[in-house]
Amino acid sequence: MLSFIEKIVFVLLALGCFGASFVTFGRMFRAISIGTNPLNWKDILKNWQVGLFAFFSQKTLFKTRPVVGLIHAFVAWGFTLYLIVNIVDVLYGFIPGFSFLPNNIFGNIYRLFVDVFSLLILFGVVYFLARRFILKDQRLEINKPVMLSELAVSGMRFDSLLVGSFIILHVGSRFLSASFEIAHTQSDWSQPGANMMSKLWIGLQPDSIVMMEHITWWMALGLILLFLPYFPMSKHAHLFMGPLNIMAKEKRRSMAAIEKIDFEDDSIEQFGSSRLHHLPQTQLLDGYACIQCSRCQDACPAYVTGKELSPSALEINKRYFLNENLTDLADGKEIDIPLTDWMLTEEAAWSCTTCGYCVEVCPVGNEPMVDILRARQDLVMMESKFPKDAMETFEKMENYGNPWGLSPQDRENWMEGRDVPLMREKKEAEVLYWAGCSGAYDSRGREISQAVVDVMNKAGVDFASLGNEETCTGDSARRIGNEYLFQTMAEQNKETFDQYKFKKIVTQCPHCFTTLKNDYAELGVELEVVHHSQFIDELIETKKIEPKPWMDEDVTFHDPCYLGRHNNEYDAPRNVIQSILRDGELKEMEQSKSESFCCGAGGGNMWYEVKTGDRINQTRVKQAVETKAKTVAAACNFCNIMLEDGLKTTGNDEEVNIMDIAEMVSKGLNN
Repeated sequence: MLSFIEKIVFVLLALGCFGASFVTFGRMFRAISIGTNPLNWKDILKNWQVGLFAFFSQKTLFKTRPVVGLIHAFVAWGFTLYLIVNIVDVLYGFIPGFSFLPNNIFGNIYRLFVDVFSLLILFGVVYFLARRFILKDQRLEINKPVMLSELAVSGMRFDSLLVGSFIILHVGSRFLSASFEIAHTQSDWSQPGANMMSKLWIGLQPDSIVMMEHITWWMALGLILLFLPYFPMSKHAHLFMGPLNIMAKEKRRSMAAIEKIDFEDDSIEQFGSSRLHHLPQTQLLDGYACIQCSRCQDACPAYVTGKELSPSALEINKRYFLNENLTDLADGKEIDIPLTDWMLTEEAAWSCTTCGYCVEVCPVGNEPMVDILRARQDLVMMESKFPKDAMETFEKMENYGNPWGLSPQDRENWMEGRDVPLMREKKEAEVLYWAGCSGAYDSRGREISQAVVDVMNKAGVDFASLGNEETCTGDSARRIGNEYLFQTMAEQNKETFDQYKFKKIVTQCPHCFTTLKNDYAELGVELEVVHHSQFIDELIETKKIEPKPWMDEDVTFHDPCYLGRHNNEYDAPRNVIQSILRDGELKEMEQSKSESFCCGAGGGNMWYEVKTGDRINQTRVKQAVETKAKTVAAACNFCNIMLEDGLKTTGNDEEVNIMDIAEMVSKGLNN
C-alpha cells in the first residue's frame, strides 16, 4: 500500500520516536529509583501472571462504579486489541497485497472484533470526556479545602483532553482507513461498522479513496509513534504501570502493617518520610499508576466530611511533582521540599483514620494510606509536629500502659462479679482472652468484656486473662506515627507472652486483633489471634452454645474497618447476629462490608480531633438511622464509643441503641 518514499519516512519516524521514548521512559524509571527500598525486579517478574490477569480481566475496575467500570474495561480491552491491530496495519502498509488471514474464519473473527471494539472505544472515550468536561461529574472533582497543586489542576484537565483526543483520533482514523479500504475493494460483512461507513464514499473517485486511505493510515499509525515519547508523562501510563504496580506491591500482613524500623541501626538517619526520596520506590510507582478516577475518595471518611485529605489528590500531586522535576530526579538530584508542602498538608495527614478504603478500592493497587503513615512517622519522630492530644496519649501509654491514663492496677476491675481465671495463676490455657485497654477501662467496654467472658464460661472454654499484666498493644502509637513507642510496648507484651502457654488469643477489639496478629508478626512475634466474632461464630457452629433468638426488631451492622477491610472478615459477625434474630431482620446500611464507612476512631483519631468539616461518627450514624433499624450492632469497642457519641450528638439516642454482638449472644444465652 505504501510507496517506497512513505516506507522510508515511516521507518525514520519510528526510529526517532522509539529513540525519544527510550529517553522519556528511562527518565521515568530513574526518577522512581530515587526512592528507598529498591524494586526487586526478580520478584516482580515472578508475579507476571498477577499483572497479566489484572491487565486482561480489568477485574479491579468493578469494585465500585460497575457501569463506569464496564465502559472503561471495554476501552481497555479494545486498546489492548489495538496492540495487535497496529502491527497488522504496519504489515498491510509495507507488504503489497497483504491481508490478515483472508477468507479465513479466524481472520473474519479478528476483523469483526476490531470493528466492534473500535466503536466501543470511540463511544467509551466520548462518554468519559463528556463526563469530565460537560457533565462535570462531582466524583471526578477534588473539592476544597484539599491541597491540589496548580500544576495538578491544569495538568489533569490537559492530560484528560489530550489522551481522550489522541484515542479518538487514533482509533477513529484507523476505522476510517478500514472504510476507505473497503470502498475501493469490496463489501466486507466481517466489518459491519466500517462497511456501513464505506457507503459514504461511493461518489468519490478511486484515486481520492486511495489517497484518503493513505492519509488515515498515516494519522492512525503516525499518532501512535508521536505519542509514544509523551506516554510516560501522561495519565495513559496507567495502562501498563497499573499492572506493574500490582505486581510490585509488597506483601503485607494487613493494609497498615508497615515494615519494622531498626532503631539499633546507627546508620539510619531518617525515620519515616519527609521528602520524596524518603518514599519507597513502590510508593513512587503509585503516582504513575494512578488513573485519576478518584474512587479512593468516594468513601474516604476524611474527604466526605470536608477535611483537607483526599487520597486521590495525594497521588495526583505526586504524579505532577515527579513530572515537573523529572529531569533533575532522573539525574539523581534530591528535591529538598517537604512532602507537606506539595503532597498533603499536615492537617490532611492527621485526618486519616487508616480505614483502608483507599487501598481496598484502588483499581491499580495504590496505597495512599501507607504514604500517610510514613509521613506521620516523620512528623512525630523527626519533626515533633503532631496534635497536642496525641502527645498526652503517648505519655499515658508510656507511663500507664494504656491511652486512658488509668492505673495499671485497675485493669482487673471489670472482672468483678465474673469468673475470670488469671494466667498468672493457671500458667497455661487453651485461650488467652485479651480484653484490651477499652475493654478494661471504658465503661461500655467493660460491659462488652463481661459479655465475652459470660459466653466463654457458658461454652466451657478453657481460657484465662492476663489481668493487670496486660498492657496496650501499641496500635494507636503505631498508627499515629510513634514507631519507637509501639515497638517498646510490643516487646513488653512479648516478654509477658513468653511466660505462659496458650494456643490462641481472643479479643473483641479489631485494633488489638490486627496489631497482635499482623503488626507483631512484622516484628517476628507470630501469634494465632481470633476476633470474638469469629470465635463466637465457631462456638455457635459447633453447638457449644445455642443462644435463643430474642431480637424482634430490625438490626443493622456497622462493619469495623480493622475487622473488615484490614482482615477481610464480613461473614462471622453477621452469622452471630442472625443467631439471635427472632422476628427482626438484618438490614444493611447504604455503605457496608468492603465499602463500609468508618466510625472515625481509627488511625489514632480516637485520641484527638480534627475539627475541619463534619464529624465522621455523625455521618455514619445518619446512615444507620436511615435503615430504620432500632439497634446498631457493633463488633469493636472504639466503634461502639463513636457510634454512641454520634447518636447522642445527633439526637437519635432515644430511638436507636448500640449493642456489641457478644452482648446480644450473652442475652440469648441467659433468656
